[in-house]
Amino acid sequence: MIAQLFRFVIDPGPSLNLPPLGRYGSAIILTWGRVWLGLPFLKAGLHRLGSWEAQSFLFTEIHPVPFLPAAIAAPLTTGAELVLGALLLLGLTGRLAAAGLGVMAASLFFIIGRTVQGMENGIAIAGEQIPWMIIAIVLIVAGPGLLSLDAFIARRWQRVGRAG
Repeated sequence: MIAQLFRFVIDPGPSLNLPPLGRYGSAIILTWGRVWLGLPFLKAGLHRLGSWEAQSFLFTEIHPVPFLPAAIAAPLTTGAELVLGALLLLGLTGRLAAAGLGVMAASLFFIIGRTVQGMENGIAIAGEQIPWMIIAIVLIVAGPGLLSLDAFIARRWQRVGRAG
C-alpha cells in the first residue's frame, strides 16, 4: 500500500513511454511548464519572507482570504508558495505540487479576486491565473516529465524492484 502510494506520488507521467522524439520534446515542454508555474509562486513566497512585517496589512487590506484570519493566511500562503514552488521546479512530487499551485491560482481568481479588496486591487487577473490553472491541469495529467526528480526516483525504484 505504501509502495503504491509512493509510486503514485513520484510518477513522472506517461510521456516517458513515448518514442525518443516525443519523450524529449515533452520533457522540454513539461519542464518549461513547471518553471512557468512554479517560479512566480516561489518568488512571491521569497518576497513575502523579505517583507514579513507588511503581511498583516497585505492579507487584511489588499487580498484577504475569506474565512481565514491574516495571522493564519500569511504563513500558510507563504509556506505553500515556497514549498510547492520549489517542489514543482525540481519536479519532486510534481503532480501534487502542480495541484497545490493550481488550487492557489484558482483561489486567487475565483475567491480572493472576488472580494471587495480583491476587485479594488485587481487581484483576479485572467491573463495570469487562468493560464496557471491550465498549466497546472496539464502537469497533473501529464506529470512532471523526464527532466524531473520524480523521473530519476522512478528509474531508481524500477532498478531496485528488478534487482530484488
